[in-house]
Amino acid sequence: MHILFTLKDFKEGGGVERVQQRLAEQFLKDGQRVSVFVMNGETPDVAGAPALDGGGNGLFGLIKSVVLLRRIIRREGVTHLISAKEQANLCTWFATLGSGCHVIYTRHTALDCSEQKTGVHSLRLLYALYLCGSGQVVAVSHGLHQALARLMPWGRQRIRYCPNAVVTDQLYAAARGPLPKGLPREYWIAVGRLIELKGFHLLLEAYAQVASNPLVPDLMIVGDGPMRESLIDQAQRLGIARRVTFTGHLGNPYPLIRHARLLILSSFYEGQPTVLIEALALGTPVLATDCPSGPRELLDNGRLGQLVRVNDVPDLARGLEQSLDLAAHSARSMAHTVNPYTSEHAAQAYYQVWNL
Repeated sequence: MHILFTLKDFKEGGGVERVQQRLAEQFLKDGQRVSVFVMNGETPDVAGAPALDGGGNGLFGLIKSVVLLRRIIRREGVTHLISAKEQANLCTWFATLGSGCHVIYTRHTALDCSEQKTGVHSLRLLYALYLCGSGQVVAVSHGLHQALARLMPWGRQRIRYCPNAVVTDQLYAAARGPLPKGLPREYWIAVGRLIELKGFHLLLEAYAQVASNPLVPDLMIVGDGPMRESLIDQAQRLGIARRVTFTGHLGNPYPLIRHARLLILSSFYEGQPTVLIEALALGTPVLATDCPSGPRELLDNGRLGQLVRVNDVPDLARGLEQSLDLAAHSARSMAHTVNPYTSEHAAQAYYQVWNL
């Protein structure tokens, strides 16, 4: 079995990239041959999996990537493909036309997502195209799987759910690493790309409403993105700049997550938010917006963590204050909860899809 991952890009710290990397590492551990094709030529960090350059960005880059990928499939004897994000899915569809490859097209983001340029009607056409071939479509949460099945009920037999590969031995090892110096003794943490979709601006508003409570710890925001400067300015305007730390991108945020009093997810949309799974695996209490399509499913309708309304600053502020009474879980006690999201379990789910 030669498994090829097809990606549009490989952003540092990207959630989709991270779970694909962990899945690739598990396939390698299983003795499979693995390669990674990145359309814009960025280099993934997957030891043992050769990185193959694509054709670049834009329409010309897509066409060139299709030609390159088709050649690679024939030359390298690729038998199985997993693609992620729509440009990579489309590239894979064209490149595998007429081939005998076993193809999985993955969907990691909620269908109704303002960040993406592709609307729901266009997505229906794209996924109808994928399902017209011999490939399978995989959604990374049950909610997303149901949404895709409703969008194309005629193709539901080839729309499957596979969990993301999140929990690995490397995650636990990384979490035992040293903490950066100069941290507050206690803190809340939020992790993600600094874009509007993630709702960090709402988190700052909510934090400003509770920051006067002497029991409220400082807030750490880990990540980078186009909204960083505007968020720093917002913290200044709200008078909480001394209580909020923007760390930028960190190669290893897991010691910070492990020692946090609370991990906060303030998103408008998600597919399957891996940072929630990571926090649960490390025993950190979580609070998340009840956004489509992953938090409610991951948190068992609020049993495993707090859920608050989406785009509702007062409700988020109430949730933050209520979290002051939460105690950390032991990672051992959460093991059964996160087991479906181990890399071993995720790899087995993909094998099962291919064997259908």
